[in-house]
Amino acid sequence: MRRNRKNSIKKERIIMIASSAFVLTALTLTGIYMKEGNVESQDDGYTIDFTALEEDSKSDGRIAQNDPAQTPQSTQALQDAEAQADSVLENDLDYMPMEAGSNLVEIPGLTDDSSVTEGDGQKESAEGDGNQEAAQESSGDAQQENAADEQREEAAGESVVIEKELSFSEGSGLTRPVSGEVLLPYSMDGSVYFATLDQYKYNPAVIFSAEQGTQVLACAEGKVISIFQNEEIGHAVTLDLGSGYQATYGQLEGIQVTLESYVNPGDVIATVAAPTKYFSAEGSNLYFELTKDGVPVNPDSLF
Repeated sequence: MRRNRKNSIKKERIIMIASSAFVLTALTLTGIYMKEGNVESQDDGYTIDFTALEEDSKSDGRIAQNDPAQTPQSTQALQDAEAQADSVLENDLDYMPMEAGSNLVEIPGLTDDSSVTEGDGQKESAEGDGNQEAAQESSGDAQQENAADEQREEAAGESVVIEKELSFSEGSGLTRPVSGEVLLPYSMDGSVYFATLDQYKYNPAVIFSAEQGTQVLACAEGKVISIFQNEEIGHAVTLDLGSGYQATYGQLEGIQVTLESYVNPGDVIATVAAPTKYFSAEGSNLYFELTKDGVPVNPDSLF
């Protein structure tokens, strides 16, 4: 068994070596054949043999030197050939050749004087129109900017409020806000009976009886520092009188002042409104409270 196996292995190796040799031989022969074919195909009549040219030139030189009679004929032949070539060239051209940069060269549409002049005129006209439009636009922009500046100045003038130096003293007195009778007096020393609440309590303000729609007047010169509303006194306005004094008006409607505005004594602030639920039994009235540094002050003696 082992011998047979060795023999088969040897045979396989011999076959492989023989096959490889055969393949290499075939490839070699194929390369040689292809190379010869390329050489033959390249030699198709267009190949220039420079050695032959050198030999021909040498032989021509020898002939020219040895045979002087042939030289004039060769020169005459060359001259005839050049003349024929020049005549053919002149016949092929339908215009006289001109040197680049000469004034005789004319290109239609470019070197025509009239077209150049017209183009320049159109260009200058277009530039003039563009400059005029730009000037009009700049003028319009300037006018708009000036108008905007004027509007801003007007708005600034309207919004700017000159601050006043306010000063109030009890000796200056107060203008009565309404002409009605006192419904509930100022009382911080003892309690006062409130019919709607059905109870006694302190009263930091003077409550005037007034019909609904009655005008409410400013008691002194002052600045509007607050416009507010609450359940007890309804819509209200507070004035800063200066020197720590403030006056608060309640039970108002139709308020005619604005925040940060100034009033003079006797100016209309608002009108009397319908009473809130805290004063329904008392009827329509004006709530007026005066304070000094936040502490209630009896205003009755200052009217």
